Amino acid sequence: MKNVVCVVLLAVLCVAAAAQLLPTTTAIATAEAVEYERIRQERSAALEEFNARDAQCYQRFAVNDCLAEARKQRRNVLADLRRQEFALNDAQRKRRAADQLLRSDEKAATRP
Repeated sequence: MKNVVCVVLLAVLCVAAAAQLLPTTTAIATAEAVEYERIRQERSAALEEFNARDAQCYQRFAVNDCLAEARKQRRNVLADLRRQEFALNDAQRKRRAADQLLRSDEKAATRP
């Protein structure tokens, strides 16, 4: 019986220590929101710039070459922004999974 109590107490202390080492969930969520907003603004600015460049291409003699180059740059920039967003989504999923595991461990530690 004493061993069970010691194990439960040790588990609770480990969970508490781990929780103190991790940044708060609200701070992480705020940082993620800021990062999502930055990506959204960059995407919006890039699309406006690309639309303006497309309009300039129609003023040139070699329209197709200009449009092809503009589309190539558009794909590269948007792909980079998507990559950043996917990395952010992946980190968010991993954080949520870790939070869920932590809650499960806490719940298991409080059960007799």
